[in-house]
Amino acid sequence: MIHLYDRFTMAQALTLDLELRLCVLLAERIAALQTQYGDLTDYTEFLIVEVGDTEDEIVRHVGFSPLVDPIDGYRWPDPNFQPGWDFLADRGGWFELVVTFGSTFAYVLLIADADGTDINLRSMCEAHLSKG
Repeated sequence: MIHLYDRFTMAQALTLDLELRLCVLLAERIAALQTQYGDLTDYTEFLIVEVGDTEDEIVRHVGFSPLVDPIDGYRWPDPNFQPGWDFLADRGGWFELVVTFGSTFAYVLLIADADGTDINLRSMCEAHLSKG
């Protein structure tokens, strides 16, 4: 798991020996923080969830689990589960899951779509992508 929480860690991550698709995706997402409305870099954190990372580690880094409905507490795959994120996309080997807080702060979780990634996390992403 790689947690990028400020400008320094974001810049440093781009120098790491990361898988090519992840490196390109991360560079695109970091660059996109410079908007016509202002710089969102100081209001955004990235969490790269790699093969073997656990739900407990996600919670330790960002304070919540994407597998838990933030309103009613239902856990995926309970049929009553309602996701608490704002955006989910398939980025070719990585899922991008965005959770915003207030008007500017966001966590961007980049979740490996690979064998060995938490099976519940992958199935939740796959199921909600298929819903459109």
